[in-house]
Amino acid sequence: MNRVSRLCVAGFCAGMAGCDNPQSTAQLQAFLQATQHHEGPAIAPLPLFVPPPEFVYDAAHLRSPFQRVHEDASGSWQTSLVEEGVDDSRVRALLEGVDLEQFELVGTMSNDRESNALLRAKGVVHRVKVGDYLGRNNGQIAWIDKAHVEVFEMVSDGQGGWLERSLTIPLKQQS
Repeated sequence: MNRVSRLCVAGFCAGMAGCDNPQSTAQLQAFLQATQHHEGPAIAPLPLFVPPPEFVYDAAHLRSPFQRVHEDASGSWQTSLVEEGVDDSRVRALLEGVDLEQFELVGTMSNDRESNALLRAKGVVHRVKVGDYLGRNNGQIAWIDKAHVEVFEMVSDGQGGWLERSLTIPLKQQS
């Protein structure tokens, strides 16, 4: 063996010899026997856990407090009769990123085949037709008239059903 290995083995043996001191072992045994029969203060049992009363949220059908209410636009939520709900695999349209309350009807165009509405949102005018999707809640244009656009939204009620709202976007009168 080389010199470093011999020094390591010698140090290890010296360290192990210091661990077996019969005097310290006897002191440890005496301490353990003295504390084994000593009774400390009693620990009180934990209090029983009483669960809080269950809260049932029943305001899902109400208007969100973070949406502006327009006096011109009328809309009310009702339970939907559609059972299959919304097609989540459908590709979202550009106008589905804007709240319905932000749209303004600024004009209509029609020909023999179809009617189109000109809706302004965030300063940009968009040309839409019946069946187009808009709004964050799966809104779809159902009717276009010279004076207003009728939109239907469908939102999950959180219990496996759907809520439906009809919303009218009136023609914005220029002042």
